[in-house]
Amino acid sequence: MKRVALASAAGLMVALPGIAQAQSWVTLYGLIDAGIAYTNNQRGASNVQATSGKLNGSRWGIKGVEDLGGGYTALFTLENGYRVNDGTLAQGGREFGRQAYAGVGKKGIGTLTLGRQYDPNTDLVALFAGPGFWSPATHVGDNDNLNQTFRINNAVKFKSDTIAGVTVDALYAFSNQPSNGAGAGFGNNRAWGVSASYGRGPLSLGAGYVRLDHPNATTNTSGAIGGASTTTGDDYSGALFYGLNGGVARQQITVAGGNYAIGSLATIGFAWSHTQLDYNDGSSRKFNNYDVNGRYSLTPATTLVGVYTFTDGRAYSLPGTNGATLKPRWHQFTLGVDYALSRRTDLYLSGVYQLAAGDASTRVDAGYRKIAAIADAGTASSTNRQVAAFGGVRVRF
Repeated sequence: MKRVALASAAGLMVALPGIAQAQSWVTLYGLIDAGIAYTNNQRGASNVQATSGKLNGSRWGIKGVEDLGGGYTALFTLENGYRVNDGTLAQGGREFGRQAYAGVGKKGIGTLTLGRQYDPNTDLVALFAGPGFWSPATHVGDNDNLNQTFRINNAVKFKSDTIAGVTVDALYAFSNQPSNGAGAGFGNNRAWGVSASYGRGPLSLGAGYVRLDHPNATTNTSGAIGGASTTTGDDYSGALFYGLNGGVARQQITVAGGNYAIGSLATIGFAWSHTQLDYNDGSSRKFNNYDVNGRYSLTPATTLVGVYTFTDGRAYSLPGTNGATLKPRWHQFTLGVDYALSRRTDLYLSGVYQLAAGDASTRVDAGYRKIAAIADAGTASSTNRQVAAFGGVRVRF
C-alpha cells in the first residue's frame, strides 16, 4: 500500500507540476469547552448540570489553503460541532454542522465560497454585541442569531478583503427547489444578506441585514435553513418564537454597532438589532435589542466582561381578530471573568440575571405568567426572574 501511495503521488506531481510547486497547507484545529451550570429556577426548581460549549461551542475542524499563483488561492473548511458532556453531535446531528465550504480567493479583492456558512451579520457585526464575544450574554431566544442558533445551507458568499478599513460581506442561499411558475418554489426556504464594517484606529463600526423566506418550511427541509433530523431537530425551529403560529413566513434581522478601544486595556461597545418575524397565519413579532458592553484587561491573564441588554418586543395578533398587541420586555445583566492559564487554555465564570417585564409571558399550566428565559440556561423560570451561573474550562488546539 505504501508503494502504491508513493507511486500515485509521484504520478500526480508529474501530471500537475503547477500543484506540486504551489505552497499549500492543511490544518487540524479545534476547541473543547466543558463546565458546570447552575440555574435558580427552571419551572420552579433549581438545577445544577454538566455543560458543553457555554462560552464557545465545542468543535474540531480541518481547513486548508492552496496557493494557485498570481495572487489566487483555493481554500476549504470542514468544521464539526459536538457536546463534550455526552459526545453527541450538535447542529441537528450533522457531521460538519458548524461549517462546510470550499472556494477561491484573489488577493486584494476577496474570497468566493460555497457551502454551509455563517450569515454576513455573524461575520462582520456580531462582535460588537455581547453574544458575539461572550455567549452567556445571548439576547432573548437568540432572536437576532448573533449567537448562531442557525447557519445557512446552500450558500454562495463573497467576502471582500479589507480596503481602506472597509470590509463587505454578501450571501445568497438557494432553496434548491424549482419555481412553480409563481416563484413560490424557488423562494421556499431561501436566504440572503449583506453586511459591511469599518475599522481604523480605536474605532470600529458595522451594520448588516439578513432575510429568511419560509425558513422552517416542512415542505422543503433541504433549503437554506436545514430541516429536521432524527436526533435533536434542525437549526431553526427549536429556538424560542420560531415554532409558533404555523411557522415563520419571513424573518428579517437588521444589526448595527460599534466598538471603541481605550488604549490596550479596555473596549466599550454598543449594538442594536431589530428582528421581525412574520408568521404564516398573518401574525407577527418584533424585537429591538439594545446592547451595551465592555471588556477590561485587569491583568495580562485576566479579562473582565460586562453586558447589559434591553429587549423591547411587540407581538401582533392575527389581523381582523381584534386581539390585543402584547408588549413584552426583558432586562438582562451579564458579568464574567476569563483567566488565561496559557495561550491555549483558560478558565471562565459568568453570571446572568434576567427580568421579564410588560407582557413577557408564556402559557404555564392553565394561565399566563410573566417568565424569564436565559438563553442556554435550560427550561424557563416559573416567575419573571431567573439567575444562572456558568463556569468551565476552554482548551484550544
